[in-house]
Amino acid sequence: MIRNFLDRQYGVVEDELVGKKLYFIFQGSAPTQEVLEMGEYTMRRYAGLYGLDYLGMVNQ
Repeated sequence: MIRNFLDRQYGVVEDELVGKKLYFIFQGSAPTQEVLEMGEYTMRRYAGLYGLDYLGMVNQ
């Protein structure tokens, strides 16, 4: 579901996201450390592209 969201956000987005806070809740069945690192990397890049204040990831 998150992949679909990110794909639809590709490209120019108006300034409505700039300065908003972003927390990423990662829920899955025992994700590996590598998967968690990829999720963290992706969300940091996404936040940087759209001017969001990325505040971290929670692993459930």
